[in-house]
Amino acid sequence: MKPRKIPRHSKVMARIHFHSQKNDSTRFCDSELEVARLLLLEFEDDVIAYNTQPASFTYLVNGKNRRYTPDLIISHKHKGVYFEEIKPKDKLGSQKNIEKFDILSKAFAAISDNGLKLVTEEQIYVGSTIANLKKLYHYRSLTLSEQCQQVMQELPARITYCGLISWAESHQCHVYDPMILLANRCYTFDLTCMLSPLTHLERSYGSTNL
Repeated sequence: MKPRKIPRHSKVMARIHFHSQKNDSTRFCDSELEVARLLLLEFEDDVIAYNTQPASFTYLVNGKNRRYTPDLIISHKHKGVYFEEIKPKDKLGSQKNIEKFDILSKAFAAISDNGLKLVTEEQIYVGSTIANLKKLYHYRSLTLSEQCQQVMQELPARITYCGLISWAESHQCHVYDPMILLANRCYTFDLTCMLSPLTHLERSYGSTNL
């Protein structure tokens, strides 16, 4: 296994820079599909850390050595460490890739308890989930106003997003506070439906992000 250095500028493919708040550093991706997957990982509390294209592995096909670099290595609180390959479903369905990933799955099972997982757009683009997370992501790095922190115990258990904005205004909180509360899972809602003024929110008392 050899560490793979990802150039910031590639003559073959333009790298997409994604700033990871969870890792406090930049991650490089080859596609918007990979960026969307990283966005999901940022909001998964059980994911400790992750890295893109971490290392190259050698595997044997018809007596010849081939090199393969997984898209992701993920460190998870409960599942441990595992690798992911992110590909459009139609590409994974080709006979060539079916045979390739059958071999790779067996090879990775020998070096990782969780092996290599294949992830497609069907697992990533579920309803409006990615659109909602894109809207919330910036606010995860912001801090609630002191006023909002002082009155948080008064937050209602159930409220609409419009109602949360009105509540914040009436308690003289900062205009960003409602989005910060959502971004840090103080309130949860159905992410598969686009956030709107009438979206119903549920207070999450188990949130550890604030």
